[in-house]
Amino acid sequence: MRVEEEYAEKVIPSDKRRHWFYVGSVYFGMTAVIVVCMTAGGLMHGLSFMNSLIAMVIGLILLFSLFFFPLGKIGAEVGLNTYVLGECAFGTLGSKIATALIITAIPSIAWYGIETEIAVKALASVITIPGGNIGMEILTFIFGILFAIPPMIGITSMAWINWIGIPVMAIIVIYGIKLGLSLAGWGAILSFVPAEDLSLTWGINIQIAALIVGCCFVADYTRWINNSSRDITLAGLFGLFPASILLGLGGMVMALTSAKLGVEQTWNIVDVMVKLDMPGMALILIFMLQWTTCITAAYSSGLALKKLFGGSRVFYTLLSAVIGSILAITGIVNYFLSFLGLIAILIPPVAGAIITEYYFISHRKFKPKSQMIYLPGIISIIIGGFMSYFDVIFIPAITGLLSGSLIYYFVSSLYNRRIQLNDVPQ
Repeated sequence: MRVEEEYAEKVIPSDKRRHWFYVGSVYFGMTAVIVVCMTAGGLMHGLSFMNSLIAMVIGLILLFSLFFFPLGKIGAEVGLNTYVLGECAFGTLGSKIATALIITAIPSIAWYGIETEIAVKALASVITIPGGNIGMEILTFIFGILFAIPPMIGITSMAWINWIGIPVMAIIVIYGIKLGLSLAGWGAILSFVPAEDLSLTWGINIQIAALIVGCCFVADYTRWINNSSRDITLAGLFGLFPASILLGLGGMVMALTSAKLGVEQTWNIVDVMVKLDMPGMALILIFMLQWTTCITAAYSSGLALKKLFGGSRVFYTLLSAVIGSILAITGIVNYFLSFLGLIAILIPPVAGAIITEYYFISHRKFKPKSQMIYLPGIISIIIGGFMSYFDVIFIPAITGLLSGSLIYYFVSSLYNRRIQLNDVPQ
């Protein structure tokens, strides 16, 4: 814990770096969670089984190549977290708004609430909770706080929790696929016609939105590993693909049984599992899986709030858990798909500005801006967000990334040229 606190905003020295497997395990745990099943189930609302599978794979490839790797490489090269790195594109105060608040604190705390609510509901489907709704609310708050203990300690304890989650995830999904196939069969799955006929780009955007938060604060974790393209690639491939694909397949198969089981929302995998009469142990294991994502959200939101307000990372990790637990009690999971759509609009332009500044303007050097607010960065995320919001043709998340990057490049170039002209002696 002392090491985590000491380097919360400092460069991680080479002798403190860890093996890429630690980062890969953290991200494996982040994706080995029922929300990935929920997202895949949501894809089946508007796509066929094969198109849902294609959308999932393309979305993962885009997440890795456009977000995880370039941002992860910056973290490993510079050795700083996302919120300090943001100063190169947004200024000291601007970074607090753009990276700490928009890219991390708000979505991470919301994710924490969603994951906690799912976990307790899964547990409540197996164990009778005394006290009715009040008992559920109290239990949700208690577990919401307990989930935050590993990230309060640090990244090593988080990796250990995620290693436990790997076999747990495989057991649940394989069993769920088996039950789903027993009801539907491969023929019905391959010939499935969705309730709505939506585009493949819609599905890709949903898949990207499900994991984009974690891919945009990846520097929080890659700063702890060696500056090696190989290590970052291995961490990303191991962390993003195996669990996502396996859980996604499980979510799709189980979602196809939702109509037969009387479940209206295809993404509500916990309800589907209850209707499938999955044994209590499986639902308890779901409870364990939610923990693995909660810890990632709490860790990064703690770092973000420390950047915003100063003080102790441990305290802000706990505060994030408290706020997330309150959101869980209020039923935030009911707004799951709307939440995915929102973060797919807000976050990509921020990532685009940081990537463009580091690779194309500063030429792979960390150059924090002295201004409180660096206008090119703020302008790029505002315009990029609007362009993403109004995109009805392409993938909104990618539109936000590309438009934010291009706007940042041109506005920053003009801004810097103007400053240089003003500095020329008359």
